Amino acid sequence: MDRRFTALRVIGTIFKVLAWISLILGLLGAIGALVMAFTLSDPERLLGLNLGGPLAGIAVFVVALIIAVFSFLCLYAIGESVYLILSVEENTRRAVYIAQQQYTSYQAQYPSPAPPPIYED
Repeated sequence: MDRRFTALRVIGTIFKVLAWISLILGLLGAIGALVMAFTLSDPERLLGLNLGGPLAGIAVFVVALIIAVFSFLCLYAIGESVYLILSVEENTRRAVYIAQQQYTSYQAQYPSPAPPPIYED
């Protein structure tokens, strides 16, 4: 059977790729926040901000990690649900095709009509 709905397959794949990208960027951002919290000796003097020190860096790391994992799960679930809908469509089409084949094979076979009699004079 032919594969249909190519655009939906592409959309599902795009969502899966976006999920992995968001997870990687979220992890990098969380690790970056943690590294900045511990490496900056005086962030208020350097950046002009009062960031709160290492404890705030750990809190930002945990929150960013949770957000990254949650966004990954949401985007990946969207991609998988697109594939789920496509799979349901394919299986339904296949089931209809099989049912039609079984229906036509169980049809009563009518005998072919007898040829008309030939009258010779």
